[in-house]
Amino acid sequence: MPKIRIEETLPSGEKVVITLEGRDISERRVLQVLELLKIMSSGSEGGSSLDLRSGKGRLKELIWDAILENFGSGVWFSSRDLCEVLRRAGVNVGLNTVATYLLRFYKSGLLDRAGGKFDMRYRVRNLEITLD
Repeated sequence: MPKIRIEETLPSGEKVVITLEGRDISERRVLQVLELLKIMSSGSEGGSSLDLRSGKGRLKELIWDAILENFGSGVWFSSRDLCEVLRRAGVNVGLNTVATYLLRFYKSGLLDRAGGKFDMRYRVRNLEITLD
């Protein structure tokens, strides 16, 4: 039976662990749980406080939202591509900072990675759920 475990530490220090288990776990359901965690992490009572144009929210969340908004369809992108998207959105962030966050997202399983040291490309990992 498929089982998905999601762990997140909120800015307040609280740790949230959610386990989805069952025969028919849909990608939609997993995305709903991730959206809930995003709302909880924002600390906002009225919903998510992230806005790329206003610069509100934590940098990690701003970068992840920019990735999903611009490259969420599975298209490959580089750290320079993402850096340019962020600059156009008014978020002034260095290339090294972007590359560091991309590596963190890759290590946490959110992104796929391919290429060599100077031509590294990333894409949002396609969530596949196999039923045994």
